[in-house]
Amino acid sequence: MSEVRKRKYLPEKYPLRPEVKDVDKDKLVKMLISAFADEVLAYYMYFTAAYAIKGHMSKRLESVFLDIAKDELDDHAKKLMDRLQDFDVDPPDFRDLWDLSKCKYPELPEDPYAVDEWLIAAVKAERCALEHYREIYDYVANKDPVTEEIIEEIMRDEVEHETIFKTLLSKEGMKKLEG
Repeated sequence: MSEVRKRKYLPEKYPLRPEVKDVDKDKLVKMLISAFADEVLAYYMYFTAAYAIKGHMSKRLESVFLDIAKDELDDHAKKLMDRLQDFDVDPPDFRDLWDLSKCKYPELPEDPYAVDEWLIAAVKAERCALEHYREIYDYVANKDPVTEEIIEEIMRDEVEHETIFKTLLSKEGMKKLEG
C-alpha cells in the first residue's frame, strides 16, 4: 500500500480543551481520524452494496443499506468530524482514508445474488466498528466527556445496524456467520 501523505490537516498544536483531562491529544485525534475514515468507507461500502445486490430481496436490502449508509455518513462521520474540528483538525485527504482506516472492511462477494454473503460482510464491518469504538471509549472514559458521549451514541447505532443485518440473514447465513 502507498504511504499515507503528510497530514497537513493536523495542527502544530492542539487548542486547550478544558473538558479533556489526562488524555494524549495526539493519540485521541489519531483514533478519531481512524474512526472517521472507517465511517466514510462504511458509507461507501453500504451505498454500493445497495445497488449491487440482486434478487428477490434486492429492493428491501437497497432500502436498508441506503438507510444505514446515511447514518454512517450524515450522523457518525459528521459527529466525529465536528469533534475533530474542536481540536482544529481538518478532514483528511480522501485518498488517505483506506490507510487511516482500522477496519478496512471485509471483501465483498462477487455474486450479486449471494445475499447472505453481502449481509455477513456488513455484520463483520459493524463488529469491527464496535471493537474500534470500544477502544476509543475505554481511552476517553472519565477523561473526555464530550468524546465519550459521542462514542456512546455511535456505538448504540452500530449495535442496531449489526442487529438489522443479522435479522435479514437466512438460517444458513446465520450458521455461516457464527461458524
